[in-house]
Amino acid sequence: MYVTSLPMEFNAWQIIQYYRERADAENVFDELKNQWSFSGFCAKSRATTERAARLLLLVYNLWVLFVRFIVPHKHTEAKRGRRWFLFIAARLVQSGRQKEVQVSIRGGWAEQLRDGYLRLHDWIRTTAPQLKTATPVPS
Repeated sequence: MYVTSLPMEFNAWQIIQYYRERADAENVFDELKNQWSFSGFCAKSRATTERAARLLLLVYNLWVLFVRFIVPHKHTEAKRGRRWFLFIAARLVQSGRQKEVQVSIRGGWAEQLRDGYLRLHDWIRTTAPQLKTATPVPS
């Protein structure tokens, strides 16, 4: 049984879906507060606190975007996703004007990471065609 202040035009299934979506949105705030330490930090300067908050939200959004390309059909919270990246070692190699990131992966999920990279490459190519991207070479 649900008690709600929604108008009577909503049927039971619409109300259930509405509250499910609301709970999903609240989970993001819970994750930001408890796993990304977004609650309780402040500095003497309001501008410093605002910059720190903006930087944290930028990193969070990039993290979610990156993890979503690896596991596309579900949200992965930071406490689960961080352990994946402990198995990645990378270094930046610069030769002339070329920069290359060399990645070494431990564990059995190299294919999953490669597929995520290919999805990311295709997404960038279709949403930002002005960016020149090299054709990915799957190995």
